Amino acid sequence: MFEKLLEQAAKGDIDEELALSILEGAREPGNALKLFGLASKVRDETLGPDLYWSGGGIRAAVHCKIVPRCKYCTYYARGDFKLDTIVKSAKIMEDIGLKQIHLVGGANLQGYDKEVMEIVQAIRAVSDLGIGLNFGCSLSEETIHKLKGMNVFGVTIALETINEDLFSEAKPGDSLEKKKELMDICEREGIPIHAMLFVGLGGTLEDRVKLMFYVKQYSQLTNLSFSRFYPYPGTAYAGHERCSPWELATAVAVARLVLPKADLGIAAGNTADDIPLWYMAGGGNRLQGVYTADNQVVPGPGELVTRVDDEHVIISRMPVVKQYVEGMGRRISFED
Repeated sequence: MFEKLLEQAAKGDIDEELALSILEGAREPGNALKLFGLASKVRDETLGPDLYWSGGGIRAAVHCKIVPRCKYCTYYARGDFKLDTIVKSAKIMEDIGLKQIHLVGGANLQGYDKEVMEIVQAIRAVSDLGIGLNFGCSLSEETIHKLKGMNVFGVTIALETINEDLFSEAKPGDSLEKKKELMDICEREGIPIHAMLFVGLGGTLEDRVKLMFYVKQYSQLTNLSFSRFYPYPGTAYAGHERCSPWELATAVAVARLVLPKADLGIAAGNTADDIPLWYMAGGGNRLQGVYTADNQVVPGPGELVTRVDDEHVIISRMPVVKQYVEGMGRRISFED
């Protein structure tokens, strides 16, 4: 029975009902392995077998002003990066060989237009690096329009869940409606959309499938990333169950059938150890290996540290990721 579901999906004839049936059936490991095989085949046929370094992540570019705070998040506790630190970090990442950077910040429902434009313009003054933006729904249509000619390769919009009740419960100060509006703006302006799904936050398998099909309607969608829930101490959701990597992998595999040409990434809550299963499940072909952190962060085994200033460092896990990728018989390189 499960094989017949996959045969139907392989023809490209997949709707929400079929996707949900496959996701439910993938709880059984034997079924999941068959699903992973199909998802990987689709990935290799559409994206190719090789992997590439994604842009380095410059985190906490601006402070999070969402109130009340999201119940699972510790981002509010991170201070802002100074503008010169952001620019210096970007130049270091460019020297490493990266072609893109991801600017990540907290959100502000009243808008971060001025702050984001200032950061982008400062980087543009010294570098032609592609820039990805992840600031929640903090950008206006006017700002999105201005960014079109500034080599912005994507705007991340972390819907996380399409279940309005679950969203409101976990993120009482945020706005799902504003996030949807920002997706509409990017679609009209022709700015690539990077969406995000939060696995393990709660809700149902049907919620996950509905989000996949919701983002599918956007012609500008290029990426869908998957966060894996981690119960951070000190948050309201500290007692919430840690999300299983298997649960994330089956969601990635179904998403590959729904969105064959999208880059399916792994985001917050995942580690380098999740890469092999993610890739086996039909994940994308881009991996982030470099990110900023404060100088108190202890690097993991094999990770390299470059000091930016007295308070910040850049951590590279590229040697670790390269080892894992080559262990799978694949190669990872910088894009031309």
